[in-house]
Amino acid sequence: MTKMDIRGAVDAAVPTNIIAAKAAEVRANKVNWQSYLQGQMISAEDCEFIQRFEMKRSPEEKQEMLQTEGSQCAKTFINLMTHICKEQTVQYILTMVDDMLQENHQRVSIFFDYARCSKNTAWPYFLPMLNRQDPFTVHMAARIIAKLAAWGKELMEGSDLNYYFNWIKTQLSSQKLRGSGVAVETGTVSSSD
Repeated sequence: MTKMDIRGAVDAAVPTNIIAAKAAEVRANKVNWQSYLQGQMISAEDCEFIQRFEMKRSPEEKQEMLQTEGSQCAKTFINLMTHICKEQTVQYILTMVDDMLQENHQRVSIFFDYARCSKNTAWPYFLPMLNRQDPFTVHMAARIIAKLAAWGKELMEGSDLNYYFNWIKTQLSSQKLRGSGVAVETGTVSSSD
């Protein structure tokens, strides 16, 4: 190993900021998907897919699976995100999606292709996550939306774009007020703002 290889390995193993530390903690707390299946909160199809996906360790193994089951991947992650309320599990799902996109930027197409087949866009699946109360969940959703916007070929338009810009504007305003020492209550953004 060269010095650069060692430094890269250390950076990957040792989180360098609060968000990276939280993501590492979230990754370490595996979800018991079987309990969600038994509680009829997820389908057998989604349970089976997510368990197989978690067993893929290398980016190459994941890529092979995603090439043949990309649509199922998007469907499963979206179903899990929209049907599970437990914050710790939502954090885990979003962290998995973020990791998957970070490994290969072209994977954003999985969500756009799935949305297109459903006569939809990818944005409405992730934008509601920006209104969650948990800051880590909101941060991860914002990261994923930014990656979809930066690496995807489809533009965010209309009410989705308006909503997203209003959310960003609210976040920037609250950061500015926090920096000035004024107490700020973060809240939700409505599409009419």
